[in-house]
Amino acid sequence: MLALLRSCVVATVLLVSLQLTGHQEDTQSPASDSGLAAANQLYRAGKFADAEASYQAVLKNDSKLVPAQVGLVRAMLGQQKLDEALTVVNTALVVQPNSAALLAAKGDVQFRRGEMSDAEMSYLAAEKQDPKEVRAHLGLARLYVSSSLYRNAYNQLQIAHTIAPDDFEVQAAWMATLPPKQQLAAMDSYLASLHPDQEEEKKSATARFEFLKTIADQPNHACRLVSKVDHTETKLRSVNTGSGNKRGVGLATKINDRNVLLLVDTGASGIVVDRHFAKKARLTRISAAYRRGIRDHGPQSGYRAVADNIRVGDLEFNDCVVVVTDKPGAEGLIGTDVFASYLVDLDFREMQLKLTPLPKRPEDVVAPTSLNCETEVPGSVEQQVPSPQSPQPLHRNRYAAPEMVNWTRVFRFEHMLLVPTRVNESKPMLFTIDTGSHFNVLSVRAGQQASKVHFREQLLLSPSMGYVNKVFSSSKATLRFAHLVQENRDVITVDLADMNRQIGTEVSGFLGFEVLTQLELKLDYRDGLVDFEYNPKRRR
Repeated sequence: MLALLRSCVVATVLLVSLQLTGHQEDTQSPASDSGLAAANQLYRAGKFADAEASYQAVLKNDSKLVPAQVGLVRAMLGQQKLDEALTVVNTALVVQPNSAALLAAKGDVQFRRGEMSDAEMSYLAAEKQDPKEVRAHLGLARLYVSSSLYRNAYNQLQIAHTIAPDDFEVQAAWMATLPPKQQLAAMDSYLASLHPDQEEEKKSATARFEFLKTIADQPNHACRLVSKVDHTETKLRSVNTGSGNKRGVGLATKINDRNVLLLVDTGASGIVVDRHFAKKARLTRISAAYRRGIRDHGPQSGYRAVADNIRVGDLEFNDCVVVVTDKPGAEGLIGTDVFASYLVDLDFREMQLKLTPLPKRPEDVVAPTSLNCETEVPGSVEQQVPSPQSPQPLHRNRYAAPEMVNWTRVFRFEHMLLVPTRVNESKPMLFTIDTGSHFNVLSVRAGQQASKVHFREQLLLSPSMGYVNKVFSSSKATLRFAHLVQENRDVITVDLADMNRQIGTEVSGFLGFEVLTQLELKLDYRDGLVDFEYNPKRRR
């Protein structure tokens, strides 16, 4: 089974490791060796500014030392110095244009900037120069995962594992491809190898390790469909703020026969409920859970629990894992990635949710039907359980059914669907679809490119994202995505650097509820396809 950069739980478990890879293309002096080793240790510890200074010091003695140049670029990326990193790697490539390690590093920079086509070209150029350049294969695997090209991604990861099975970063990625029992065995050594200063990663990985250990000898919590129907249509309900303004839409759900209104949040993952409801519904705790903090919201502790049954409309599922925290937002929230085995149709103008089976691939006998909760390894890539019709796990590229060929292709990062979007006359940027955010939002980086930016007050952005203390606004932003255009004035602008560092690419903004509420939104998580339908004559 393949696993890289997809998740159906709230906590992200496996970050890209901090070990530098690539071939050392120059003969190094003892002084360079010791200086480079010290810089690498600072990088592993997450001390990116200190690492940057150390790499610079090494390069003063040997300006062409490729490992130091690559390390400098990645230390800058760790600080979100995207423009500076691109300048450094381009300057280095002028002198050494055929360096596979530098070409792969350039691909990493472009990937972090959200320039996916350019990143692919850089990785392929690195691979051509040196087929054993591990960072090129890992970069392509990550890129193809985000593009729903899972077979391509798995092939690249296999190559990386064949070249360097003992490399720390390769091990981390490969471990995530393993079934839970095998991953449990590998996780022990992974935890031991983490740097003492990697506190956030250790907390998250420890929570995952505890979960795997708890379920190792239990039946798989598959959250399988048990009702006789495979589709449903159900009403959405308005969720208002304390002042009476519309905050979003809720989905009436039954968990262990207890009614709960869950906020529908395309910007969140899984099913999250508060502790009070979990107690009433008699959810069975199985392990601790840890949610990484983003911006001013801070990390949250909680636990994973099993629900005997969950009912959404006419669909009923058994044996499902949910996350319980103190601050889920309202009574709870449900990420639409939960329905990734279905075609998700959110009609905000008619206030309806429709779930129907995804189009069958030509080679499929039946389409899978389940809720995508804790059955899949965090970071997984289309993990499929063998069946009589499909006896081996399959890692398949996206499939666009004939009726979906004109849908918009998006990039998927775990639960986030990123839509290429132009701001005014900009090049395409990546915006996430986020019904949990009431507002359209620009990153400070995108806002500064679009227009003048002015300071505003603290703002609750969304339940999953929390409060933001440093809020700005951009005077004007025309958003162009798919086949739609929306004019915005005084658009909210916030610093998304922490979030972008966590997911590994540049999210330039959110398409929030204020624009999505005017649309019928159709989501195909399996294939990375989205359709936006606007009909002004329909009711609101």
